[in-house]
Amino acid sequence: MRKPLLSLVAVLLLSLLLGACGGDEEGTPSVETPGASPPAGPVTIDLWHSEAGTNVETLKRLVDQFNASQDEVTVRASFQGTYDEAAAKLIASLGTGQVPAVVLLNESQTQRMIDSGAVAPAQEFIDEENYDLSDMDEKAVQYYTVKDKLWALPFAGEMALLYYNKVVFREVGLDPEKPPKDLQELRQYSEKILKRDASGNVVRSGIALDIHGWLATMVADHGDLWVDQNNGHDGRATKVLFDNDTGRWFFQWWHDMVEEGLAFNVGRNPNYVDNFLAIASGRAAMALSYAGALRSVVDALEAGEPGAEGVEFGVSQVPGVPGGKGLNTFSIYAMWIMNQRPEQEQAAAWKFVKWLAEPEQQAEWFAGTGYLPVSLSAVDLPAAQDLVAQYPLFQVVFDLYRNTPVTPATAGAILGPNDQVAEFTYTAMEEMLVGGKDPAQALKDAAAKADETIAEYNERVGD
Repeated sequence: MRKPLLSLVAVLLLSLLLGACGGDEEGTPSVETPGASPPAGPVTIDLWHSEAGTNVETLKRLVDQFNASQDEVTVRASFQGTYDEAAAKLIASLGTGQVPAVVLLNESQTQRMIDSGAVAPAQEFIDEENYDLSDMDEKAVQYYTVKDKLWALPFAGEMALLYYNKVVFREVGLDPEKPPKDLQELRQYSEKILKRDASGNVVRSGIALDIHGWLATMVADHGDLWVDQNNGHDGRATKVLFDNDTGRWFFQWWHDMVEEGLAFNVGRNPNYVDNFLAIASGRAAMALSYAGALRSVVDALEAGEPGAEGVEFGVSQVPGVPGGKGLNTFSIYAMWIMNQRPEQEQAAAWKFVKWLAEPEQQAEWFAGTGYLPVSLSAVDLPAAQDLVAQYPLFQVVFDLYRNTPVTPATAGAILGPNDQVAEFTYTAMEEMLVGGKDPAQALKDAAAKADETIAEYNERVGD
């Protein structure tokens, strides 16, 4: 790690990791009987979330604003680990009374949440008061609509991005305003960026790659489906479809990039930090990550620490498999209301999540995090406009999001054992990169395990 960048690395770590520690307020739900008599005074509800860094500061600020804006509901927010950890804790808590009134989750949990029977569908609240969804982005609504019912209220959009260091691009003669268009071109860029020491050891690779859900990103970018039944939107999915030409090409590309030193394998990266640290330390010039990290990254670079001049970030669409449709892959985070809390808490939760979906709060969330607003009019408000004017990177992200069409490929897969299926692909990547397994065989084995798990899940939960 280059000494001038040590301070910047420390700031990135603190911003992206330690912020979660300060965001954990009192938030253990009390054991109450659903339907019990309403308590005197404000109704207190618990919100479980998985945000960290700058994001948790923005979420806390919004919660405080909501609590101060009225005297009927008090929200307590508490950090529950990663999104997968939060979902696992929630499922394990069902039936115990120790569940929150509302939980923020990503779309990978949709089928699992529906099958749990523990959700108060957002559609019921919408129908009861004729709630107007016209200001909410169609993509966000479609993500959580299953069989014509909206199950959770969308809260934030997320976009996969390529982050790259313009300083290195200039150093090796690459145009910093022209990021690679596809993975073949990214390889060519990496060949120019690659640097070895006198002993032939790689000291700088083109890109840092983590063991994450990039296979799903590439499949969707190519216009392919992750599972059958129109990605689970036309019925319960029965098998995966990622063991196709797109998946095999990507696995082989990844294997070759790491083997030749063109890519730096950072392994599992649950806190989304190691790939950024690879750029900050000079070990790589590019990385794949998400828009939700952008505000933390910008703040870290603006902290005035020595060495920050060595990094100037650009962002662009994730380069896909050659010949793809160039679809910008995105995901949506939503607020789920739990029916295992008393009715007055469910009503209070609806009041809170509606407030979060209003343009003013959506603009503030966008400005404080980089997550995309689900409110169409939020981008016209000062908080969003000021952010884009000050940091043009956010405009790039916003344009990518708004230009993404709604298709079964981009709308996400509705699948019960999503987490287990994803884990099979992660293990396949490790077997390929570390264990020496043939890339095509690793992918094939992952698909076989996924199909078996899906069959077992479907048999267990039924229709």
